[in-house]
Amino acid sequence: MYENRSDTAVVSIIQSFQTSYAPKHKEGEYPEDKDGPVKTLTQDAGIAPYATRQLTWDVCAPELTKLMNPYPEDGTGGFMSEVGAVPTKTRWKWLAQ
Repeated sequence: MYENRSDTAVVSIIQSFQTSYAPKHKEGEYPEDKDGPVKTLTQDAGIAPYATRQLTWDVCAPELTKLMNPYPEDGTGGFMSEVGAVPTKTRWKWLAQ
């Protein structure tokens, strides 16, 4: 949630995110997550003066794919293993307020 406490509209918001991933590991092992690259994204916000808006950010670091286990053939697990399948363009999902 972003709150604009100003009498001037917000045009865009820039935010940085620290990505993380589970490194390659053997079955049954559970390694600690590692820090991935920091992603800085900009979103056209369109927040009116004295208004509140919920913005959603989809953050992905495709360059982490080579550091993770291959995607399991049965399709289980693999939240982070899906990174390689995410488009390189940022996708925004706008929620009306």
